Amino acid sequence: MTKYGYAYSATGDSLEKQVETLKKYGVENIIIESSMESVDNVHADLNDLVASLETGDQLVVQRLICIGKSIIQLADFLTVLEEKGASLVVVEKATELSELSDEDYARAIRSFAKMEKDIIRERTSRGLEFARKNGRIGGRPKISQETVEKIQFLYNNNKYTLRQIAEECQISLGTAYKYTQEQK
Repeated sequence: MTKYGYAYSATGDSLEKQVETLKKYGVENIIIESSMESVDNVHADLNDLVASLETGDQLVVQRLICIGKSIIQLADFLTVLEEKGASLVVVEKATELSELSDEDYARAIRSFAKMEKDIIRERTSRGLEFARKNGRIGGRPKISQETVEKIQFLYNNNKYTLRQIAEECQISLGTAYKYTQEQK
């Protein structure tokens, strides 16, 4: 079993404090997140670390916020760790949850994530139902039959490309493709 520490400066947290806390916990291998250049790569070092974990390994963080994931993303993250046979250790847990074991802490996170998904699903359903009652229908707006005929005419007679048709008719490339294929 190897302990791997992970430090990431989130919302003004001091990296030095995180590293100090991880060392006090007995972690020797500490990864300090370095790739912050782009939004797409925010936790690249964490992803690499997780990919390298083996059965019995522990990923240790000072606080849960250091992982930088929403509660739903965190539940999925815990599942990935579990599938690898690794575990997450949070050194400084929220006061209300500080008495929980690491397993119970992970179970609580999963419960909160399931509850959050259910709340989102319920709110979405209610919003869609309300919109339908008020006469709004989801989806892309329909285009007129005149525009459909223009698309097909341009495609068949003038030998326009799909991109040119999309620009001419002010529609997406996918819509142009859809209506040129519809006539076949």
